[in-house]
Amino acid sequence: MTRSVRFAVKILWALWMVLRLGFWLFSTVTRLTFGLAWRQTFGRSTVYVRRDWDDRGMGRVRWSDLHGHRWDTTAGGTQVENPLPLIHAYIWCDKVRGKIGHSCAHGEGPHNIKVCMLRQDNTRRNWRRLLELAGPDRRLAD
Repeated sequence: MTRSVRFAVKILWALWMVLRLGFWLFSTVTRLTFGLAWRQTFGRSTVYVRRDWDDRGMGRVRWSDLHGHRWDTTAGGTQVENPLPLIHAYIWCDKVRGKIGHSCAHGEGPHNIKVCMLRQDNTRRNWRRLLELAGPDRRLAD
């Protein structure tokens, strides 16, 4: 009787360890694939922005702070015409980390400013997400 009880306890313990290992592996793989992709393309990852396409200053912002994604040829601030349509979005100026071409000299901040995103500044995954949000490039429209 004690042998069979010991054997049953050992089997249950081994089964418990296998289940724990399986759950740990599943949660790790899920966290590394879906969780990482979610963080990088939505809330916590950063998108690199400029005030204009030829601006030397670059800032980084969170995905959740950007809104109004669109293709446009007019830059924010000085309203300079870009040579090609670029992806632009709006953000509050106090949410930008880094140095971009904006100062709150014309009024008390924060201001809603227009920024552009360039392909070479951002990762491939971020750029694909920006293309999805902005829609098709209007140069390709019929």
